[in-house]
Amino acid sequence: MKAKQVFDKLTENWLPKALCFIIAVFLYVIYQNQSVDTRVFSVSLGLEAKNGFVSVEPHPRTVVVSARGKSEELAQVRESDLKAYLDLNYVAKDGSYDFPVLLTLSDSASVLNPLELKVTPERVRLRVEEEVTAYVDINPLTTGKPAYGYGIKDVTVVPDQIAITGPKTMVENCKSLNTLGVTVSNAKRNFTSKTKVEQKGFFIKHEDLSVSVTVELEEMDGSKQFTKLPVKVLNLSQDLEVRAVTNDVTVTLRGSLVSLDSFKPDENFVTADASNIEEPGTFYVPLSFSVPKRFALADGYTKSVPITFTTKQTTSQTDAVEEKITVVETDTGMLEEKVEQKKAR
Repeated sequence: MKAKQVFDKLTENWLPKALCFIIAVFLYVIYQNQSVDTRVFSVSLGLEAKNGFVSVEPHPRTVVVSARGKSEELAQVRESDLKAYLDLNYVAKDGSYDFPVLLTLSDSASVLNPLELKVTPERVRLRVEEEVTAYVDINPLTTGKPAYGYGIKDVTVVPDQIAITGPKTMVENCKSLNTLGVTVSNAKRNFTSKTKVEQKGFFIKHEDLSVSVTVELEEMDGSKQFTKLPVKVLNLSQDLEVRAVTNDVTVTLRGSLVSLDSFKPDENFVTADASNIEEPGTFYVPLSFSVPKRFALADGYTKSVPITFTTKQTTSQTDAVEEKITVVETDTGMLEEKVEQKKAR
């Protein structure tokens, strides 16, 4: 068939043919648009840095990814098929840079027909620094208070140093890390406890190791006052007897608070030596104290007390009335005897 005949055949009734072609194209476009859908994913944003540089400021934790494609194919895509990251590997020195947000698809999503992907934001500005490692001291941290009478003598930790990694300026400014608090509440003896080391922010990292914290306790020194102590008279002459003696004796002892709290003076704790008294009357007699070696007598104690002595009487000479006599000191410093009488049996 000659070319002219072919041309004539094609142009025959060309108007209806052209209208049919346009309608077919229009229907195809409508079909394609109706079969295309859009899904939005929230994807975690990571960092890739293998060149010794790290970010020194927070970056967005997630980005928004819009995927456009055929509905049946979009239905097969999951968030786990998408990976978003910032590539820091081309950085050569410290500074601030605008990093593009890069996207990759998993193998299962890659075999689908090409998807139209859009990420928001498209770029992220970060300041980066050289990553360094250094060793810093570990400080043991305690909480609470030991039992009454006990104090903390020393606290040690093993190991006492830890390696930290992070941006150069942050590592240089980090001189030490604390342990998590070890409680000493109501403790009465030495003990060792396992704990962890604190995390110093987001950018400084270290191994999640356990450390041993040893707490050494000691008994604390203090003082305690004892009042209304009885006086025992010693070395009294055979011809004399005690008619009146005060029990208003006060002393303060220093020593371990734990020991002081359990100490109770006995009847021989306070004594008065009457060996120099040879006649009846009222005399100030010096006092002695039987203080245990673990304690010390503080200043301000009662040094002497007034004691009234009388001539010892025989049974036949005893009056039918018994007298209870105490010696008191008046505001003027004079001694007076307070007498209480009751019938003898």
